[in-house]
Amino acid sequence: MAEGGELLLLILSNGMPFSDMTAVIEKLKNSSKSIGTHKRRELYWNAYGAMISKVSSMEGQAHCFLLYKTNAEGEGAVEVIDLTKRQRGLVGGGIDMMGQKLKPPEDPTSKNWCMAFSEEDAQKAWDDFMSADPCIYLTSDGVYAATRYKRVLCKGLSGPLKTIKEVEAIVSELKPEKPLRSVSFIGNDPPAVNGYNTFIAGPCSFAESLPATIGHVTSTSTGEIYDYFLQRRNSYLIDEAGKLIAQMLTDVNKGQTPIISASSTKEAAVAYKNALMKRVFVHESFKKFVDRVRADGQVEMYVITGDVEGTDFGKYGKIVFELFYRADLSNFGA
Repeated sequence: MAEGGELLLLILSNGMPFSDMTAVIEKLKNSSKSIGTHKRRELYWNAYGAMISKVSSMEGQAHCFLLYKTNAEGEGAVEVIDLTKRQRGLVGGGIDMMGQKLKPPEDPTSKNWCMAFSEEDAQKAWDDFMSADPCIYLTSDGVYAATRYKRVLCKGLSGPLKTIKEVEAIVSELKPEKPLRSVSFIGNDPPAVNGYNTFIAGPCSFAESLPATIGHVTSTSTGEIYDYFLQRRNSYLIDEAGKLIAQMLTDVNKGQTPIISASSTKEAAVAYKNALMKRVFVHESFKKFVDRVRADGQVEMYVITGDVEGTDFGKYGKIVFELFYRADLSNFGA
């Protein structure tokens, strides 16, 4: 996204008056003079200028996303995406929004703010706001549900965690029938404890004795906490994909038609097209397939990231999927 004439800018406002939002974007525009090459500076200058033209004539308060996106030829457009009632409530104080907040230049004590992102960070922020899986972490002051940019306190704690039994007791109380608070921008989707999403953040004297289902990260930085969660999730998904591959090999050795397939995106596309696919584990490098499945929302999909060399998942093509029933995909054109 940082190459050529492509550019993505994203601004989130929690209700800042459009007049103040215009002033904030003016400041961002002026700061863009220090960006990279002349060509990149020109792209930013024009992009912020287009944003200013869009919002400067608008009245009232900006409860919205402001999105600027260009194509490879450098043609750009500004879009105002109004926040839903739920999203307004969340960014208006229902949860903590983590990251730098830009205040009106003339009123730095204002409760209104904008968060601004550019290029790869803009896409990551959008994905985080709209679809990121939350983690659940424990600190000395409470239990939190969080993504990289969103966090909410679910349960207060009175002091440092002292024993494994104390931690296990707290986690055992985090049950679906007593749902945690949700940070989801799309519907109320409270997180639930699973095999990888729950851990302690910060100092812990008994970290080495924790069970595998409860992790530990020394950092209290929200970004580093979420990075740790992504590492745990990725390792878990690679293990789960490996279990499916083992099941596939067992079926093959028994002479059965496998209900699991791990070979190529061609076979995956055939299974998907014919509504045979139940769930799929796929590497992030298969972007077109991932984008298509994610957009349709019809299949349970788990995206694995990073280096998978040396794993069964990497060895068997970086895509593993389960069918609804045993079927020979060659009969469907694979």
